[in-house]
Amino acid sequence: MTDTANFTLKNSNEINRKLTLLLKQNSLITVSFNEGSNFFISTLLEINTKKKTIHLDIASDSKVNKQILKAKNILFETSVSGIAVSFTLNKVTQPLLGGKDTFILDFPKELIWLERRLFYRIKSPIQNTPHCQLSFTPKSAKNEHTLVFSFKIHDISLTGLSLLYNPKEHQSDLFADINKIDDFTVNLPNIGSFETPIEIRNRHPKDTSAPEKIQIIGIKFQQLPSAIESTIQRYLLSIERSRTNSR
Repeated sequence: MTDTANFTLKNSNEINRKLTLLLKQNSLITVSFNEGSNFFISTLLEINTKKKTIHLDIASDSKVNKQILKAKNILFETSVSGIAVSFTLNKVTQPLLGGKDTFILDFPKELIWLERRLFYRIKSPIQNTPHCQLSFTPKSAKNEHTLVFSFKIHDISLTGLSLLYNPKEHQSDLFADINKIDDFTVNLPNIGSFETPIEIRNRHPKDTSAPEKIQIIGIKFQQLPSAIESTIQRYLLSIERSRTNSR
């Protein structure tokens, strides 16, 4: 994945324009704190360019609303038109008089804005590897039994993923006569799971010296809603942060 420092906005006017776009698009924002153990989905309600503040919708859980007021290192993540957006703040507040249904945020000093073409695939971690599962009925099947298979994910991006396929473990001709699957589930550790229709785009051996063994199957997501894009983005950024912190 590209170094996010190369795509970090620091100009306040540019940050204001990007936040205004998120507001106009009604982008769903994932707000997480306590190292990701607490989170909720929200949206921007208002942007005050003079005071450089943002009004954010509160969570439906009053307990979460109380917890975030005491939290630090609060992460805000979303996506708009395939662009991954995130920023971090050390506090949120609420109005002193009325307005308890909104949080007030200061403008972030930095905003990560990763366009789709710059948001490369990220390789799955060795530990806590994400998995995917597909279900389909083979055309050659005499009865209509649905087959279910689970695979390790090799890498993933906002637009798709590649999975590791071993013909000996699964089925030698599993991908021989299919190119689209409607029932496909992706499980991302510590983030959650989602379902999406997919298209199988390519297939090649992981090791060219042993083409009959493990193969890499390229998958393209079909018509992902913004909420799922946000879920994938949260996972990608969490892996990147983890790797950055371990360097």
